[in-house]
Amino acid sequence: MNKPDCKYGAECYQQNPAHKEKFAHPVKSVAENSTVQAVTSNSGNMEIKKRSMETLNQQLEDIKRCKRLSSPEKDICYSEGKDSSYEYHDLTRQRYAVPKVPMSVGILRDIYDSQIEFSQQAEYKELCNEPKKFIKHKFLVLMPPCFEDLWQFCQVQALKTQIKPEETFLQFGLKLVGPYDVLAGKFDRAKVHEPGDYLRHWRFFYDPPEFQTIIVQQNSGVHYGYWRDSPDNTDGLVAWNDVKKGCEFLIVGENIFDAILHFLGNYASVTPFNKKKISDMKKLISDWAQSKDIALNCCEKQKSRKAQIVSKTFHKVGLVVPYDRKTNIGYRPLLESDEKIRAILSKFENLNRFENNLEYQELMRELQPIITAADLATDECDFGTVLELALDFFCSGVKSLHEVMKPLFFTGYSMVNRPQYIAIIKSHLDNRREGINLDLLAAPAGECETTKKRKHTHLLLPMVFFAM
Repeated sequence: MNKPDCKYGAECYQQNPAHKEKFAHPVKSVAENSTVQAVTSNSGNMEIKKRSMETLNQQLEDIKRCKRLSSPEKDICYSEGKDSSYEYHDLTRQRYAVPKVPMSVGILRDIYDSQIEFSQQAEYKELCNEPKKFIKHKFLVLMPPCFEDLWQFCQVQALKTQIKPEETFLQFGLKLVGPYDVLAGKFDRAKVHEPGDYLRHWRFFYDPPEFQTIIVQQNSGVHYGYWRDSPDNTDGLVAWNDVKKGCEFLIVGENIFDAILHFLGNYASVTPFNKKKISDMKKLISDWAQSKDIALNCCEKQKSRKAQIVSKTFHKVGLVVPYDRKTNIGYRPLLESDEKIRAILSKFENLNRFENNLEYQELMRELQPIITAADLATDECDFGTVLELALDFFCSGVKSLHEVMKPLFFTGYSMVNRPQYIAIIKSHLDNRREGINLDLLAAPAGECETTKKRKHTHLLLPMVFFAM
């Protein structure tokens, strides 16, 4: 039986047996190949160059016309042919072919830049119209119910006082930030940034991936946020930290209203002029919470979480990972005590790794046994150990250990199935800033990573040609 010729002939790269069976492929003998190669080596080189230029020109035309590139026919039994969708954090999109051409060619960069920017803008506008999807897509976490409850409260107060919802607590020095900037529509007017920039939006120096800032006290290091032991957790536990005092956090409630009351009762500046306003605001919050069946000052979730904590960690909130208390699988204590680890880490402070490399290597020899023991614990399914060590390194604030803690974080979060936290900690460590002015939307030109990475737009190609 005569089989139809494969349109790619001897140049076909398909290795699928079904394809070989379906189409005929011409075969050249070894002797013939060697003879032809010996006789036409020079002319062959010219032919290859000519063919490459023709292919490149054709690809350029295809790109200009937004035409999909040709590819070898795929049989129904070819596995890659079945993969026609792409899922990214619950956002499913249709997959399109990305033209594979060298990005070193200047004209291609010009063409790509305009297409990438157009695609990004279109996707960005769609996300801005759906705040929940925007928050999950850009911040990689889910928001608890009390998040929207507080926004509704602010909208009601805004109608009464003729102010914007996000300004409800400004009279007390408190500002809604982070994901509340999405509800306030501030991102609608913003330029498109790189993914890592969004993950660093209002992320303070000591904020671990488990913490997301949503409220800040103006002109201070005091900030409140949701504490999630896993990215999809929606319990609504809120924690407090003052970055100017260090890495320690404190759980202050089980919903965002508890955080507001905690601030008004502990950090709001009380004067004879605003004392009544503070009292009135507390009553408004209490009445609103009661009308919405929101329990204030409760401890049930905190008690439940406390029972799951396997270690305190340097930030004092504790580490929660899957742990079987019957078999003791999931976590084991670090090789050294917290005091010993703190003593070693203190030697790294103000140490420049590159200027004092010998001293740095000497100190690393003290840490290496602890790191090795944590790696061995991971091999034996005690994944919490490597995460505790990574968090302790992070809380120390030693920047010269960022590259040391990265693989520890990546391994730990991967093993406990929290990949979103890998993205968050990587983006944070790549540009870990001190201070209190961490608003992405207020960053001066050139301060975020967007401008720098625009030079490497080819890194975005797997994502920019997807449509909803």
